[in-house]
Amino acid sequence: MAGTRTGALTRAADWLTQKSRRGRQVALVRIGVAVSWLVALFCDWPQRESIYGLEGAWTWGMASDALDSAPSLSLLSLSASPGWHLCVYLLAVVASVQLLVGWHTRLACVLFLLGVCSLQNYAQPLEYGADSLVRYTAIYLLASRCGREWSLDARRARRGSAQVGWHGVVVWLAVGALLAVCVLGASAGRLWLVTALVLAWAGQGWAWWARRTPESVQARWLEAAGNAVHNAAVALMLGQVILVYYSAGTAKLAGETWREGTAVYYALRAVGTPFPALTDAICSSQTLVALLTWATLFLQVCFPLALLHPRAKNWMLAATFFEHCGIALLMGLPYFSLAMLSADAIWLPAGPLKRFGTRASSEKVHTDAPSLPSPKASEESTPSGTPLPT
Repeated sequence: MAGTRTGALTRAADWLTQKSRRGRQVALVRIGVAVSWLVALFCDWPQRESIYGLEGAWTWGMASDALDSAPSLSLLSLSASPGWHLCVYLLAVVASVQLLVGWHTRLACVLFLLGVCSLQNYAQPLEYGADSLVRYTAIYLLASRCGREWSLDARRARRGSAQVGWHGVVVWLAVGALLAVCVLGASAGRLWLVTALVLAWAGQGWAWWARRTPESVQARWLEAAGNAVHNAAVALMLGQVILVYYSAGTAKLAGETWREGTAVYYALRAVGTPFPALTDAICSSQTLVALLTWATLFLQVCFPLALLHPRAKNWMLAATFFEHCGIALLMGLPYFSLAMLSADAIWLPAGPLKRFGTRASSEKVHTDAPSLPSPKASEESTPSGTPLPT
């Protein structure tokens, strides 16, 4: 019995530390979350001064008092200057693009999370479910190796140019200076946050030093620890999706309109829709409204159970895709739909993603391969008496 337990613990430790799991799914989550936040930032650009600036009903002083009374961080609380607020907003946009393309992904994750927290924590009264989902996913991405697939970092690694150099010191110093500003400014006196930031800064420096010698014991320990942290973040992403759907489904079960099959009608009538004719056509059919209501309820309540079978899981993921497309189309909520689809991507099957990645890589190699000269051209270009290389 003791040997069985030891073997099980050994296999579990090997599974956790030997390999980074679900790399392509995490890369899709990274891309989707970056696109979702970019969509939100671009949609909020015309009214950014009233939401994140100094012209809204939620004043800078009220936001600063709220940030001081809660353990939250926002760069916007450092200054009441309009120029500073614009710089923070642009920082969030640039960090989202950097995370989307996967350029220095670890730094991009830090800047992306900083931009998300700065804007969302400042405008607390306007926060809703999609904002929380994006913020939590950004935290998980910070602990994951989301740049090893479908990114500029992965492209540099394939070409052999992703080597540890002096730029790592520059990034370490820049992150340290940025964190010092955050700690000494908006978050001074919070021991837990100061400790977390100092540990992250020190860990980044130690990781850069260990990677200078890939065959060292420190580098191997770093790789194993990185795999463990990545896989733990993946497990949290998987659980997050289950919790979101199950909690939403059970909350709907308590609503009388959902049980009666009329909730979709009131949801569509409560918000302005981009396509009023399509909304009127749906709401005019009592049968269609009931089917959509009960289908949504069934989908969210049964989502955790469907994950127990691979084929049922794939069908359920396809259903959630069409559900969120309908929400974006009929209710005008593209930000919410993109955030949910990005979180759902962690449950996508590995086989199709692997085939897609292999096909894309083979096409890229075929496109980038240099054209070989013909034998006749080689003979004509070789001087007489000079043997051709073998």
